[in-house]
Amino acid sequence: MADRQVEDLRGVTAAAGTTKARIERAALTLFCQKGVDAVTTREIAQASSISEGALYRHYPSKESLAETMFFAIHTHLADEIHASADQADGIDEKAQAIVATYAHIADDDWTLFAYHLLTTHRFLPFKEEKQRTHKYNPVSLVEEIIADAMKKGELTAGDAAFKAANALGVVLQTALHKIYGRIEDDLTNRKAELSAAVIAVLKA
Repeated sequence: MADRQVEDLRGVTAAAGTTKARIERAALTLFCQKGVDAVTTREIAQASSISEGALYRHYPSKESLAETMFFAIHTHLADEIHASADQADGIDEKAQAIVATYAHIADDDWTLFAYHLLTTHRFLPFKEEKQRTHKYNPVSLVEEIIADAMKKGELTAGDAAFKAANALGVVLQTALHKIYGRIEDDLTNRKAELSAAVIAVLKA
């Protein structure tokens, strides 16, 4: 999956193939390779085959570009988690649906997913209030689903936030290992194993 990103014409907020999409894709790739702080707007412009001036017509700063892309995928994850879990019955099915959602989004655009994972500490929770995602985000949605399952007696009553951290860790730590090169397989190929591990954690 990752190899295709070199020629990927998709943007994050922009239509594929547009100048803005080229900027976003170039920035994603560079940010994942070097880190946001180490990348310059000049490098992004060069990778996008445009001038720095043209870049600034789309984004006023590198930080604005980085933040916009982060919260775009952050909200997209929340939307897809909400939709998939809403169609599932019971905590086991909901867990499987959420794992499948994470895996699909990761494999569909690995660079974007990796960027979100690698920069979470940069934007959360400090800038989340400004973006109005402090109540509607992947973690909060998973916590709510777990809390609801506890109320229904599907899970033993306890700390929903702690359980959510454990469950999400199964998927996200696996993704980190892929970023680090310890795992090469697409996450979708491991969704059955990941789902079983998440369910085991929830019922521990």
